[in-house]
This record gives sequence, C-alpha cells and structure tokens, in this order.
Amino acid sequence: MIFLYIYITVFTIYFIILAIASMKSSRKIRDKYTPKDANLCVVIYATGETNTLENLIKQLKNQNYPKQNYTIYTILDKCENISEVTLQSDLNVNVININNLEPVGKSQAYSIIAEKLHDIRDLDAYIFLDSSNYVDADFLANTNFYLTKYDVFNPMVNYLPQNDKLSFWENVKSAYSRYVSRFIYKTRTRLGLTNIINTNSFVIKKNLLNKIGSFDFQDIISEVQYTLKLAKERISVAFVEDLKVYTCIENFDYRIPSLSKRMNIFWANITKTPNFTTQEFIFSLAAPNWLTCILIYFLILRHAYVFPFWVGYSTILITFILLTIAFCISLMNARLFPKEYLYLFAYTIQSIVKMSYNFPPVRGIRNIIKTTTRKHNIEKMVTNVIVTDGTREFACQLELISDDGLAKVKFINKGKVYTTKNNHLRMIDAIKEITSKLADYGLTLKVCQCCKYFQPVVDGSTNMIKGCCNCQFQGRTPGDIIPTLVWNTCPRFEEQNVVNLF
Repeated sequence: MIFLYIYITVFTIYFIILAIASMKSSRKIRDKYTPKDANLCVVIYATGETNTLENLIKQLKNQNYPKQNYTIYTILDKCENISEVTLQSDLNVNVININNLEPVGKSQAYSIIAEKLHDIRDLDAYIFLDSSNYVDADFLANTNFYLTKYDVFNPMVNYLPQNDKLSFWENVKSAYSRYVSRFIYKTRTRLGLTNIINTNSFVIKKNLLNKIGSFDFQDIISEVQYTLKLAKERISVAFVEDLKVYTCIENFDYRIPSLSKRMNIFWANITKTPNFTTQEFIFSLAAPNWLTCILIYFLILRHAYVFPFWVGYSTILITFILLTIAFCISLMNARLFPKEYLYLFAYTIQSIVKMSYNFPPVRGIRNIIKTTTRKHNIEKMVTNVIVTDGTREFACQLELISDDGLAKVKFINKGKVYTTKNNHLRMIDAIKEITSKLADYGLTLKVCQCCKYFQPVVDGSTNMIKGCCNCQFQGRTPGDIIPTLVWNTCPRFEEQNVVNLF
C-alpha cells in the first residue's frame, strides 16, 4: 500500500506541474519568418489501396514554398490500385516501386530512403508522411519555421469531420486523443520533455537521422522504443499543434498504447537511464490511466480510513482534491468542443469495458470457449531445409501447418522447436516470420522464398506458394521454365537483396 501511495503521489505531482505549465498562454506566431529556406525531402509511404496518394502529391506540389527547396519521394510498397507509370511521368516526383512478395513495411522503406540520400550534403530535413494524409498549402512553410526550434517533431493529426460520421465509441476515442494531444503532448513540449514519435507523419533533421541510424517501426510500441532511443541521445520529440495534417476517420490512428505494454518497457529500462530526458520519459510511461488512478486512490483512502497508515487520511484526501483540480484545469486548457467533453468522460466507461473484456480469467474463458466449440481442419507437411550462419550449414526441418486455412510454420533443429506466434493467411508470410526470427540470431534459411533467383507465379491461390527459378546455371536450356515451391532449397541459393528489388 505504501508503494501505491508513492506511485500515485508522484503521478499527482507530475500532473499538477503539467496543469500549471499549461495555464501560460502561448503567443500566436503571426509571421513565421526564417532567414533561410531549408532544403526538404518529403517522403510519402504508400501500400495496399492508396486512394488519397495522388491528391496528397497534388497538395504538396502546390505548396507556398520555393519549388527548388523541396523534393518529393513516393515509395510504392506493393500498391494495388496506383499506376507507377502515371507517377513517373511527373518529373517533380521520384518514385521507388518495391515489388516484393509482400510489403517490406514502413520502417524498411524509410531506411531505404535514408540510405539512398545519406551522402547528399545540401539536404536539411526529411518529412515522412503516410499516403492517407492531407496537408494545407502552408505545410512546408510552417515546417521550415519549426525546424529552427526542434530537431524532430510531430504535427497535429485531425480527422475530416465533414466527410465522416463517427460512431459513439469513435467519438469517445477521438475526444480522448485530442485531449492527450492538446494538453499532455503540447505541455510536455513546452517543458522541453519528449513525446512518442508518430510514424504516420513526422519531421526529422537529416544530420540527426544519420546519427541515430535506420528505423524499426512495427507498431506503436516500437515507436515508443524509437523515442527512447532518441531520448538516450538527449533528443526530445516535440509536438507542434500549429502544424496540421488531416486524414479520414478510417485511417485515423488514436495513438493510445496500453498501460500493460508501457509498463513492460518501463521495467525493462528502469535501470538503463543515462540522462534526465531518458529518465523522465521512462517514468512517464508508467503514468496510470483514469480508471487506474481512481481505483488506487479509492483503495488508499479506504485503507487509511480503516487501518493506521504512515500518512494521514486528510493528507491523502487533499492530494486527491489537488489532482482533481489539476484535471479540471487540463480540461479548460485542452480547449475541446462542448460535445467532446461529454465523450471524454465516457472514455472511463470504455476503459472499464475494455479492461473487463481483456481481464486474464475472462480472456482465458473466451479462448477455451472458442477452441472447444470450433472443429479444426489441420493439415501438416514436413520438408528438409538448410540453415547457415555464413560459414557452416545445418540440416533442419520445417513443418508446414494449415489450421482451418491459416498457416503456421514449425522450425525443428536437433530437438529444439520454434513455432510462429501468429496465424497467417498465406504460407509465405508464415515462412517470412520464421526467417525474420532466425535472422535475429544471425542465421539464414536457405529456401526458394529467400533466394534472389526465385520469381513468384501469381496463380490466383491464397498461399501463392508456386514460383520458378531464374538461376542461369551451367547447362541450363535457354528459355526453359523450372517450377519450384517457396520452401524448396538447392545448392545454388543466394540470399536476396531487398534494395535491388525496386
């Protein structure tokens, strides 16, 4: 109970500091004059269906910013409904088309651009945007101004209400997201503290990116870890409310990492705190949500009222009242719309429902019911493969599993077994998870899917397991087709290089 009181007291002090700092009115900058127009590189990442990509490119080409001071790079990561020829016909847009078996992902695509432009000296900063965004005509001019104040920063992300009708729970999430952005993120920036980087839209100086290295963005938790990496270099991620991007509600990311995952990062890094920026960010990850905060104060007040406690009941009550006052101040300074305040209070109800739904006993019962009421149609096949560490080769096995049409792969080596954690729609995705796991240990799986000579054959099947070998080995008849499957292996294997695929 003492630990809980210390924990909630530290959070109360932290929240009161934020509330006091937010009371200072921010001066509206009317003239964003800068002595230099920075050279900017706008990188647009597009994958899957990209209905808004051409519109975003049009908005970027019509910016109130010197044309000679910015370039546009568009990364097409296995896009489905966009014409590469159409984009390449525009001389103002540089197109990188990645035709891999499946999307390589945002982090690898961004890393390709960073490596490609690493040695360009007159480039000042990168602007990374998801293709689902929209921007104003003064977006680049505002970005140029804030580059004089921050090394890396996130713009304010808003949805387009005129085109969308939000459901009740979407309104609740949106109101909470705007409250967090306009109070917590904004105030933390004012205090010089760091915020979680938003990979859907962010700006970073080129010299900083060259220093930090490549990206690793898989989900919001990996974004937290990258922010932590920046914090260790004493770099704070700022939040700029005056710099805005827009997106449709179906693409709106609410940017709310769960408390349990934040606590995992907190305990993993609590002893690795080289500077104040890192220390403060790590401790901010342990901040409780509303429901947790109310429950903790209820338990402490009840305990102090019934049993002797090292802090008086009145002191705890005063602390809770101060936190309530600070919360009311935060509501005023967040400047939300009147309806949003009603939705904001409903977020506590949603937290209770979500917590109850994911409570371990309830989740376990759901899984038991799900597994016992469903009949599984399982098919298995074992194939011999080779794994190498670059110097030696090891004979192993892959067990290919199809469970009700969902693919899993089991890797077997000398009695040791590793099974993919996720169920995949395609067998090639399951094999890729295995290869990624092996790559973490410096091992390469020598199968056709990972070979640079492999060419997939699109036959309309879900798994897409068929392909052909393009290796021009000695004695091969010109023009013949050698069919193969993604899990086959042969002595002519050479690891594919993703950079050469576009």
